[in-house]
Amino acid sequence: MSLATMPGMTSGAPDDLAERDQWLLWRYERDTKIPYQVNGRRASSTDPRTWNSYAAVQAALWAHPDRYDGAGFVFWEEDPFAGIDADDCLDDAGNVKPWAQGILMRFSDSYCEISPSGHGVKIWARGSLPSNLGKVLVGDGGLEMYSHSRFFTVTGRAFRGAPPHVEDHATDLLLLHEGLTAGRRGWAHQPQHDGRIPHGQQHFTLVSLAGTLRRRRVCPEAILACLLEVNQRQCEKPGPPENIGRIIRSTRGWE
Repeated sequence: MSLATMPGMTSGAPDDLAERDQWLLWRYERDTKIPYQVNGRRASSTDPRTWNSYAAVQAALWAHPDRYDGAGFVFWEEDPFAGIDADDCLDDAGNVKPWAQGILMRFSDSYCEISPSGHGVKIWARGSLPSNLGKVLVGDGGLEMYSHSRFFTVTGRAFRGAPPHVEDHATDLLLLHEGLTAGRRGWAHQPQHDGRIPHGQQHFTLVSLAGTLRRRRVCPEAILACLLEVNQRQCEKPGPPENIGRIIRSTRGWE
């Protein structure tokens, strides 16, 4: 369950984030988000001494609602999180633009929220990155990826009922980072629009699905039944049923 709501937030921050003292305040100054400590001094996304607890930041926002524009969470080398900033990925009606659909679908089991502008989505996931990645232009928007030395604004406006927890997507983060640095702008591992999983992508998709179900504490028997059904009905070239058991064991589904 999330902690209390901050002013201007529609829900509280996930406990995964709220329990860490990696919070700061921010406000717009000349269209730039400037970070602050609760004592009114400037904060730094590289100096842990300038960060505060979630409760302290929440109290400061309640006490000074006109002084700050919101709260922010800082990514740090010593935490298990990475963030994806999908900039300008929503149209004026709040619909996901085609270029971002695969990415948002892939990370939909982890906490994500609508950005202050109302046109972007920020995603939190567990995993590490080879390096921070500044904006890479994709479609008419862009993607950024960070795991340290940056902060994300936190609005609490969960995107389409996103769960209040941060899931493990270590492999997906690395694949997306690799694709963006190699110049690939799409998410190549998503099933096609009709749900069919192309040959050559089915092993990755089934492994990813098994891992997601295991993290949600779905029992091994149910995972096996689900993967057998997906393999038979949606894979372009269904693999041997005996391979499904090996996939589940590779994600420690039988523990």
